[in-house]
Formats: sequence, C-alpha cells, structure tokens
Amino acid sequence: MSDLILEQFRRLLDGLDPGDPWTELEQSGFLDLLRSEADGGAGLALAELFPLALEAGRRTQAPPVIETMVARLRAPDAKGVADLEAALVSGGESSLAARSTAAAVDAALMAGAMERVQEMTLEYAMTRRQFGREIAKFQAIQHQAAVMAEEVMAARMAAQLAFVGAPLAIPPERAATAKARAGQAAQTVCAIAHAVHGAIGISHEYPLHELTGRLHRWRRAHGGEGYWARKLGRAALSSGADMVTLVRGV
Repeated sequence: MSDLILEQFRRLLDGLDPGDPWTELEQSGFLDLLRSEADGGAGLALAELFPLALEAGRRTQAPPVIETMVARLRAPDAKGVADLEAALVSGGESSLAARSTAAAVDAALMAGAMERVQEMTLEYAMTRRQFGREIAKFQAIQHQAAVMAEEVMAARMAAQLAFVGAPLAIPPERAATAKARAGQAAQTVCAIAHAVHGAIGISHEYPLHELTGRLHRWRRAHGGEGYWARKLGRAALSSGADMVTLVRGV
C-alpha cells in the first residue's frame, strides 16, 4: 500500500498547476492522510510519511505539502504552510513539540534533496568530458563522490529515525539528531556538488542551485546544527548515562 501511495504522490506532484497547486492537492485527499479516519483522513503512520517527505524534498519547486499535511492535524483547513513550527504553536502545541516536529520534517526534506543532488552530480560526472575522458574516471572525483554518498546515507538514516510514533510526539532527541546530522551532511554535499559541476551549477537554467539553496535554507530553519547539538549535549550531560546507552536510547 505504501508503494502505491508513493507512486500516486509522485504523479500528483508532477501534474500540479504551479499557479494554483492547492486546489488539486486538497481534492486529492493527500493533505489529510495523517488525520484519523474519524476526522476524514487516512490515519497514515509517521513512518509511512517518510517516503513522501523524501519525494517532496527531491523537487525544486514543490509546494510545502508535507508541512501542510502535518499542520492540518491542528488546523484542518491549513494550506501552503511555510512555517510548520509557527502553525503548530498557533494550533496549541508546545514550543518544544512544534520545533521538534518541524525540525524532523526539515531533516526528511533535506535527505530527499540531497539524494537528488547526488544523482545529478553523478550523472554530470559520467557525461562531462575533460582531458579526453569522463571526469567520473578521475580518482579525485571518485573520492568526492564516495564522501557524498556517505553523507547522503547518514542524513537519510538520521532523518528516518525521527519518523517513528505519533506525528506530533517526535522525541526531541531524535529530532535533534536528525536535524543536526542532516545539516552537517548538507554542507558537505552542497560543497562537493558545486565543486564537481563547476560554473554550470550556479547558472540560472540548471536546477542544482535551486536544490542547494533550499538545503541551506532548511539548515537554518527551526534550529541549525549548533542549536540541536547543544540540545543533545545538555540532554546527554543531564542523563548521566554512558555513550552506548545514550545512542541506544536515540
């Protein structure tokens, strides 16, 4: 069922009217997937939302559909929710719960965007020729591609760990891990992508800069790496537990 939902979601995003995406999104029923069946939704589990968040993150021009889906748990008529944290606070959530949820959503979107950046970088490296061969055959490029792959997977794993349980009850420690690790990965992934692409990466016609720009904006939203790292550090110090216990707890 989750694969079917993801495929329908992809088709929906592909066919949206850029001028008015919300009419079609609301008619599709996707905006209410997280709400309970009693409230007119589908009761989608948070873990099942993760693939949809990845897909939305991969798009350069996707509207804030994931943020809106989560916000509608507190504001059933919400549309175009650009600031999920503020929307949840307005709906009665505590500031910590709202920020944790928004940070986890950002981390998932970032993971999706980084996967797309990785694909674009590899495709470019395998077709761009320099000194008589594709640049992907140079050891320096291969090394950077390997580092990028490690960072992309680390970000995805950290983000996925946060998508467990109820949508509005994400543990702050998991949200902190997801957002901090995704932010760290985004710095490296963006730097490598632009280094491999060169000048074309910032050209208006090429979409790379749109994805990397979104990644850096997501990094700063709802607490950056330093903010969440401090949260994790304070939690670790106050717990008094050893490192293995702390990691297992997350």
